[in-house]
Amino acid sequence: MRSDSHSFVDRDDRILVQMAGRPPNDKSWPEMVEGISQEYDQVAELADFRPPDLKHQRGEYPVMHAGFTFGGGAKEPHNVKKGSDDHQMARARILRHRGLKRVAGFQSSATSLNAPRIFKHVDRVVEDVRERNPDLRKPFDRSVFPVATFNFGPRALTTPHRDSKNVPWGWCAVTAFGNYDYKKGGHLILWELKQIIEFPPGSTILLPSALITHSNTPIQDGETRQSFTQWCSGDLVRWHAYGQRTEETLHREDPGLQRRLHEELEGRWERSAGMFSKRGELQEDLKAMREGRL
Repeated sequence: MRSDSHSFVDRDDRILVQMAGRPPNDKSWPEMVEGISQEYDQVAELADFRPPDLKHQRGEYPVMHAGFTFGGGAKEPHNVKKGSDDHQMARARILRHRGLKRVAGFQSSATSLNAPRIFKHVDRVVEDVRERNPDLRKPFDRSVFPVATFNFGPRALTTPHRDSKNVPWGWCAVTAFGNYDYKKGGHLILWELKQIIEFPPGSTILLPSALITHSNTPIQDGETRQSFTQWCSGDLVRWHAYGQRTEETLHREDPGLQRRLHEELEGRWERSAGMFSKRGELQEDLKAMREGRL
């Protein structure tokens, strides 16, 4: 299947996965995507990745993160600052790239148009947390997502996995770059959906990456592939639900709220499913978002 605009829905007609493709009628998109791929190569050289940087649960290629998140024993949300001085300089450079800013904006806009409930909830969490701590920085101003991940080449191909740090009901936006024949390799596999999708460079897909096992097929010798993702941490959403505090602090300061949240766990799956818009109700959800009713 080709990664153009197409929805995968569940039995209740909820849009679980959206193949967003690329902006229609934008003739500059292919040239911009080629420029991003070249920038990836130059940034990877600047970052001077070492062998230990190449091994992680998703595959064997260097990865860099930007933005802010929560977890790992921290007491407060924090900006991503991992890596050497070279890594930090490389991160600052890639965040300035105009093409990536356009892709980030497209990913965010596609999320708002196809999952307004998810978009609005993530936006509320991100802005509330940033209001408390203005030093927290999103990777891209014109995007709703608080975290961006850059998967460098030359062969950024993932093994079957789920992204456990992503909020379960949230969408992860993925865009591919590189120089490869998408008819012969680089396909995206959605294992539970039993789908193998042609994924051309410059195309975007939106999926609940914590729920659906996904991976890529190999590309041919001499080809290159990179990718770019944006997402929101489940730990950050939980921190927000706890009144912007840890569970330990919640227990000490507001045991009543903690009890109510635990009582609501039984219906959490149904509420999470309700974050995905149904195709027949999408226009109403979009209207409700514009009018501030979500």
